[in-house]
Amino acid sequence: MKKIKKQQRKIKKQQREKRKEYKKELKRFDTILKEIFSEAIGTIYYLAIGKKIGKKVRVISAEISLVKTFRPDILVEADGEIIQVEIQAQQDKTLPLRMFRYYYAISEKYKKEPTQIVLFVGKGNPPPSEYKTPKLALKYKVLDMKKIAPAVFIKSEKPAEVILGILAGKFKDKPKIIKKVKKRIVEILKNEEKIIS
Repeated sequence: MKKIKKQQRKIKKQQREKRKEYKKELKRFDTILKEIFSEAIGTIYYLAIGKKIGKKVRVISAEISLVKTFRPDILVEADGEIIQVEIQAQQDKTLPLRMFRYYYAISEKYKKEPTQIVLFVGKGNPPPSEYKTPKLALKYKVLDMKKIAPAVFIKSEKPAEVILGILAGKFKDKPKIIKKVKKRIVEILKNEEKIIS
């Protein structure tokens, strides 16, 4: 019996360590994704809202302080509008409440209601598109990258947008998509070399 308990403790410890390592990896991946998605904010906004934004986009403070500090993944101002984008790679029950808190914090700091977009880059069903209580409802757009054709990003002239093609489309198509992305990046680089010469 002691041996079994010892083995169970050992297994639980290994599982905890694996979860810790996975969270560290997600954090590193998160920073890279934020930077890449920031570059593609115009396309993301169009896909989620159905409107184009101007070319003049200014990244604004990523930190919002009230009593508590909030750090949205991406926060930009474009055409007089505040746009907040949250990137979700997995299901998170706290997301709707977090979106409400961001909404309040952003409105409070910038005196404008933000347009909120959740980019779902994970497997399975995307998160809900609203925060709802008996007295309040807040809706935001949820953009499921699996439902976006990779070509939307791959045809871009911006390398950052092309790379996002990898996150778009169905998981079973990833090997083909990755080949197309690599090919497109090479084309862009060759075009840039021609322009420079």
